[in-house]
Amino acid sequence: MFSTQERLKRRTPAGGINRKTYLRLLVDEYYETSNIEAQQQVTANLANFAYDPINWKFLREAKAHELFYEIVQQSLQGIVDRFLVLHAIVGLANISLDPVIAEYIERSDGLEQLRVLLEKYRTDCEIICNALTCYSFLLNDRRTLLLKQNKCLLNLLEHFKQAANSRIANLATILAEDRTVFSLTRIFRESDVQQFVALTGDRNPIHVTDVPDRKEQIFVNGALLNGVIAGIIGTHFPGFVVTTQNFRFPSRCHLDKEVHFNVKVEEMRKIVTVSYESKQNGIVVFEGHAKLFAVRR
Repeated sequence: MFSTQERLKRRTPAGGINRKTYLRLLVDEYYETSNIEAQQQVTANLANFAYDPINWKFLREAKAHELFYEIVQQSLQGIVDRFLVLHAIVGLANISLDPVIAEYIERSDGLEQLRVLLEKYRTDCEIICNALTCYSFLLNDRRTLLLKQNKCLLNLLEHFKQAANSRIANLATILAEDRTVFSLTRIFRESDVQQFVALTGDRNPIHVTDVPDRKEQIFVNGALLNGVIAGIIGTHFPGFVVTTQNFRFPSRCHLDKEVHFNVKVEEMRKIVTVSYESKQNGIVVFEGHAKLFAVRR
C-alpha cells in the first residue's frame, strides 16, 4: 500500500522528525559508520523507502540514489558486502521509476553498469532479478534502442532466458525479445464446462443442458475464459498478483471451436498493465485489461 501526505502526517509522532529529515540522517549515517551491519541496516531501510513513490522526492534530496549507485559501482571495482549490493540494486530499481532518477542513471552510464553487474553476479538470483527489473523500469523508446545495440547485454539476456528461476527467464525474455504479447489457443468441450459447473455450482441453463439437441445453444462460462487469461498471466508473470481488472463479454463463446487468447503488456512498470482479448472465428468474445503487482517476499 502506497502512502499519502495525510498518512505521513498521522504517522509522524508529536515532536518527531519528518520523513525528509529522517532520510537525510540515514544517508549521513551510512557514510559516518564503518560498521557493516549498520550500513546493511541503513541500505535496507533506504531500499524499503524507495518502494513508495511518495518518498522519491525526499530520497532524491537526500541523494540516496547516488548512494545506491555508488555501491553498485564499488561492487564492480572490487569486493563489496553482498547485502549492500543487493539493497543498493533493490533501491535503485524501485526509485528508477522516478523520471529524474532514470535520467541520472542513464547519464551516469548506468545501463552499461547494470550489464556489468549482471555479468559479475550472474549466479545470484536476487541480484539478477532486481537488476533485470531495474532495466525494465528504465526502458523507454530511446533506452530500448540502446539496449538492442548492446551485443554483450543481448548475449547475457539469452543466457538468462534459460534460467531455472522463472522470474529471471520471464524478465530476460521480455527484455531480449521485446516480447509483449503472450498467446494461447484452446477448444472448450462440454466436459470442460461440466467440470467447471461442478466446481463452481453455476448451473445456469445457458451453460449446461441435458438435451442433446440444445448443445449448440449453450456457451462457455465467462469466468472460465477469465480463468484461462489468469493462467497466461500467472505463467508469464510469476510472483505477480492481479490488483484490478475490468472486462466485458461482447459475444458468446461456443463449444468445440477454437478460442484464441492474447495477453499484451501495455506498460512494464512497478504496476504492470496488460490488456487481453479472446476471439472465436475472428469475433471478440472476451476482452479487458488488468493491473499486476509483484508480491514482496
